[in-house]
Amino acid sequence: MKRTLMLIAIATLTVFGQKIETQTLDRNRVTRLGTAQDHLSVIELGEPVTQVAAGSSSFKIEWRENKVFIQPLEPGATTNLFIWTASGRLSYELVPAASVEQMHFAIDQDPTTIQAKRPEPVEHPPVVEQPKIPPAMLMESSPVKVVGSSRNHEKVEILVQDVYQKDGRVYLRYAIVNGSRTVYFPAPPDVFTLTSPRAPQSLIPLTNSQLAGDYQLKWKGEARVPVVHTELQAPVVRPGQTGHGVTTFDLPAASEPGRRTVVKLAFPADAAGNVTAILVL
Repeated sequence: MKRTLMLIAIATLTVFGQKIETQTLDRNRVTRLGTAQDHLSVIELGEPVTQVAAGSSSFKIEWRENKVFIQPLEPGATTNLFIWTASGRLSYELVPAASVEQMHFAIDQDPTTIQAKRPEPVEHPPVVEQPKIPPAMLMESSPVKVVGSSRNHEKVEILVQDVYQKDGRVYLRYAIVNGSRTVYFPAPPDVFTLTSPRAPQSLIPLTNSQLAGDYQLKWKGEARVPVVHTELQAPVVRPGQTGHGVTTFDLPAASEPGRRTVVKLAFPADAAGNVTAILVL
């Protein structure tokens, strides 16, 4: 189906200098979006987002329905961002604003132009709604620190970046670092709680810590925890590249009061062996 290419229409409002803009769909244009640390920028489209992809892990990027939330994690971070909807693709260049007063608070999309581009509605079977990642995770998640070190960096490693817990549900954001020489095909991890975990030092002060490969941890058994939602940034992670994902699961009640809950994420193995991550909650 041919789509009319439309020039970007900018209607800029200012609140103390910050920018709120309106745009229309243009597949051949790259929109510049100025960001600032400790501030959130929002792209609000006229229809649901189906997929996003960014070229760097220097930003937190989440999407809910028709909104995309963007927050830089490092000073001076830049990258490109692609957003797909049913009507097409939008392209952005994320750059640091010269000051907070010059950053983009929001970029909105004119919904009337989207309606004109949509084909006649086609009936589809109902889709089961997946559990959503709460917007609070973007601002209220806790960073995960690594305790110990990896024994082998020439393989695929999982680095849990941050964790958010609410009402017994756990949301984990992680990086898939491919240090091997072969392509890695990630998949949603299996999640297990470890029974009676024991270590040379107390696990109590290690909340929100990932235990690296050389950490001496022992346990008696494992209990599978159902995964309720997973998002993967890309279906493949090439050598030297890093992929990202989010996994959500419900944490069972602690069977041993006074002990930390320890979970294991088990991913598809790579050529060097098992790919896992152990996290103390």
